[in-house]
Amino acid sequence: MSSTMDHSAMAMTASEGGEGGESASSADSVSSDAVYLGQLKFIRGHLLVGVELYQEGDAEASETHMKHPESEIYAALLPALEVRNAPEFAGQLSALALAVENRQPVSTVTAAFDDLMSAIARAEGAVAPVTPRLLGDVIVDLVSTAAAEYDIAAGDDLGLENGHEYQDSFGFMRIAYDVLAQLEAMGTDSGITSSIRERMDTIMPAWTGLQPPARLHVQPSVIYGAASRIELSVSGL
Repeated sequence: MSSTMDHSAMAMTASEGGEGGESASSADSVSSDAVYLGQLKFIRGHLLVGVELYQEGDAEASETHMKHPESEIYAALLPALEVRNAPEFAGQLSALALAVENRQPVSTVTAAFDDLMSAIARAEGAVAPVTPRLLGDVIVDLVSTAAAEYDIAAGDDLGLENGHEYQDSFGFMRIAYDVLAQLEAMGTDSGITSSIRERMDTIMPAWTGLQPPARLHVQPSVIYGAASRIELSVSGL
């Protein structure tokens, strides 16, 4: 790795005073709406990358991205779903994973993905009110974790060490943009949202596409720095 800061340490810079990150505890997801929404967004990020890999014909890589949300994130999220009376989506999650595992037609996998996204949206709808600060904290969580995943992907000389983590970080950044669009649609302080978007736009070229290059071209420290500056901007919401 190109930094001594590991994934869990980077998660400490996320929202809610160090809570959050992809490996947030069940207790954090129960007590914090920001962590709860963040976990749902991480699931979205994994699955977005997974379905697009499948659509590109890389079923083997797709399958690895389907397994993590099902086996780890969702299990830890169950208590948070229950306490909010949010609908569970284990059935839809399993249906998508099985469709990929069984190498079903792309149309079948895409339909299962769309069904699962609708189910996740219903779970997200259990949070009210959704405030600008809440969405800002989720963005910080996503970008901070993307930085940590990118760091794992990058070797000391920026040679690719872990393509899976590169893809995870790419998915999390894309979901962060979706949350930013939601924040902008709320009519939030344009100076703050513009600052967040500018910081994200500055680092997004680190990801050249779904398939990682043999050599990365942005130092992880640059992405960590942008995440910190985004967190500072969000503190003004």
